[in-house]
Amino acid sequence: MSALRETVAALFRFSGMPSLIRALLVRRRVTIIFYHDPEPQVVEQHLRYLARHYRFITLGTLVDAIRRKDWTGIQRHSLVVTIDDGHKGNARLGEIFAKYHARPTIYLCSQIVGTQRRFWFRLPGVHAQPLKYLSHSARLAELKRRHGWEPTSEGGDGPHALSFEELRHLEGYVDFGSHTRFHPILTTCSDEECRQEIALSKTEVEAMLGSECRHFSYPNGDYTQREVNYAREAGYLSARTVDLGWNGPETDPFRLKMTGVSDDASISVLACQVVGFPTYFGRLFKGNLSGRHPTTLPETKQA
Repeated sequence: MSALRETVAALFRFSGMPSLIRALLVRRRVTIIFYHDPEPQVVEQHLRYLARHYRFITLGTLVDAIRRKDWTGIQRHSLVVTIDDGHKGNARLGEIFAKYHARPTIYLCSQIVGTQRRFWFRLPGVHAQPLKYLSHSARLAELKRRHGWEPTSEGGDGPHALSFEELRHLEGYVDFGSHTRFHPILTTCSDEECRQEIALSKTEVEAMLGSECRHFSYPNGDYTQREVNYAREAGYLSARTVDLGWNGPETDPFRLKMTGVSDDASISVLACQVVGFPTYFGRLFKGNLSGRHPTTLPETKQA
């Protein structure tokens, strides 16, 4: 499957389709890509390719233009880099981003960075996908029963996230946003759990860094109007989804769209992913014509 994927990606890349999509669909709209925990050599290769085809801008530049409805400062083929979670490996990426004059936004889980705590979905032996469909309380109970894990558990296989020292080092190279406190699936949380994860993570990131936290990212890309309302009420200026698409003056800043990118993508796969090719067809085959990420709801709500 990997060989077939690479072959299809290479055919698509060298067919000229990425350039055609940029010319016909992207134009003055802004592309957002996102990573989780890519290796430095992969990021170096990706940025080298992207720098030839795009103009890097910050998330703040994009959001300010949307909120002002003023697109005069946005160049053609502008691109924003974002990174979810705040994984420890991100500490190695700062100088690489600086080399290519890209300043990404890293969305932090405020109760995991700076601690010895671990992301629940990266625990040894955990199969995360089935757990995503449980209610938040049921998921926590299952993780405790089967893996002895609680949100504030420390130790095990070591810290998963950036330390305070690493955050301070990265401040010269990246901007920071919020990705909740413990990375729950917000749509499976109660109203109060959801509100606290969104609002308290903002104040915790601000206390941690001594600067305003303006941007939010929905964990797993799951959100409803409730999550949008809570993000707006908490005082954020934007929230990024994993809905497929590009961003223009008409985009809702609390529903920013993206085109993805795999942490381990080859250049040919990157060339496909950055224009949304595989993601769109993957969702199309599931009957989703809009490119919207299918929202995760607890099993009891899906009946």
